[in-house]
Amino acid sequence: MTLVCDILRPDHAAPWLTLREEGARDFPLAFLFSEARARATSEEQARRILEKGSMHGVFDGEDLIGFCGLSRKRWKLTRHRATIGPVFVTRDRQGGGAAALLLDHVIRAARDNGVAQLELFVDTNNTRAIRFFESFGFERVALHPDRVRDGDTSRDSYFYRLRSPH
Repeated sequence: MTLVCDILRPDHAAPWLTLREEGARDFPLAFLFSEARARATSEEQARRILEKGSMHGVFDGEDLIGFCGLSRKRWKLTRHRATIGPVFVTRDRQGGGAAALLLDHVIRAARDNGVAQLELFVDTNNTRAIRFFESFGFERVALHPDRVRDGDTSRDSYFYRLRSPH
């Protein structure tokens, strides 16, 4: 198994949509959209999203097995910051180092592009993700109460950041 990471291109739309739907279904605490919304995204919409160059993937050969978004802030006064997530690797490939390779790739890509601070939110009940991000040096900065709602259910999240020197 040889894993490599790269920026996803529009021609990765179909496998990315499949993984995105799987992630929304199997790991709803990591996604801000439902499986139904993921399923409703057309391949053309996915191509337009991937054209922006902000989605990174981890591949085993030609097979896309995971992805992570990296979105730099647009305003001049906030361009030193970027948001990452969700980080997702297909269930049968978890625990084999793909997620760590992908996150390391995204962190390096951010640093190479002058990002001084990476930010993310993690649901307070997602202990596996919390341990994962903290192992990379992300520090918990704050609690964001009632960050998302699923129907009448309120969910809290932790806000994390990773400072990085240029």
